[in-house]
Amino acid sequence: MTSRERVLIACRRGKPDRVPRDMWMEHGVVQELQKHLPGVDLAAHFRVDISGVGCGPTRLRTDFSPYFQRPVECDEWGRGRVWDQERHYAEYFYPLQQATKLSDIEDYPWPDFDQAYRYEGAAERVRQLQDGAGRAVIVALAETVFEIAWELRSMELLFEDMAFRPAWASALLDRITDRRVVAAAAFAAAGVDVLQIGDDVAMQTGLMLSPALWRTWFAPRLQRVIRAAKAARPEVIIWYHSDGNITDLIPDLIDLGVEVLNPLQPECLDQAQIKRDFGSRLAFWGGLGVQSVLPFGSPDDVRRHVREVINNLGADGGLVIGPAHVLERDVPIANILAMKDAIDEFGGY
Repeated sequence: MTSRERVLIACRRGKPDRVPRDMWMEHGVVQELQKHLPGVDLAAHFRVDISGVGCGPTRLRTDFSPYFQRPVECDEWGRGRVWDQERHYAEYFYPLQQATKLSDIEDYPWPDFDQAYRYEGAAERVRQLQDGAGRAVIVALAETVFEIAWELRSMELLFEDMAFRPAWASALLDRITDRRVVAAAAFAAAGVDVLQIGDDVAMQTGLMLSPALWRTWFAPRLQRVIRAAKAARPEVIIWYHSDGNITDLIPDLIDLGVEVLNPLQPECLDQAQIKRDFGSRLAFWGGLGVQSVLPFGSPDDVRRHVREVINNLGADGGLVIGPAHVLERDVPIANILAMKDAIDEFGGY
């Protein structure tokens, strides 16, 4: 099978020739692996089945400095960050934290993800990856609504707005959603195989907000994004990410049209129970513990963990395996190599 065929079968809860895999690594880990495996194509070595595409660069040159009292680095949403020396951790600053009236949100210099030029050439890039490399093509609209909103407004004020200033919350969330809707439709029309959406709405112990609040404010907006993608290309697979224990939202996500759930953190979810309860309606992506076994176990522990995750989430198909989050520099190279070898050994069908 090609990588693309393998991933599509797994995402549709089927059983391909082997468990497909995705490997998300922090840049420092990539550098260490390149030292350990000089001249090796890491994607080929780890048998990665995924490639990604994204938006073209913006033509806007927005100056967000008036929104901050100190120099910060901004992305095109205007989210301010001050990074550590290794650009790994950041302190966040919120451009809309000082908003004093509704028009401050309405008149904010929003990014132009709603402009067609951002998606020019996307279909050609998708076809090259699908036909040339034979890989499944994903587009990540992770941080779909909730995370962007609180990173613009601050989490405290976002929740205050939902409770006491609903017009403010609606203005903020709708402007973010409008841009995600355009992007989802454009990439689906370009032929991407998997649309990755999601927001971190959970902690290790459960949700950050009540299911009722999520259903009121976020479910309808996610539904707009999903419907736009499916209207443009019904075959596109809808993938949802949230760290933490989101068990209480899984039935809602299925009702919205989510087909693949990520990342299934083993430190806070019972993967076998999730598979039993929802495996007939969901496929799974990720699963390997980046807070436990991968950084702190031995290579033998890693081998046992890989086998367990495959048995729990993918014994009958329906799994794209990979780290439950980015591999960071606390993961020993020996454990990364053991992970790869164990997937090779236990991932066949």
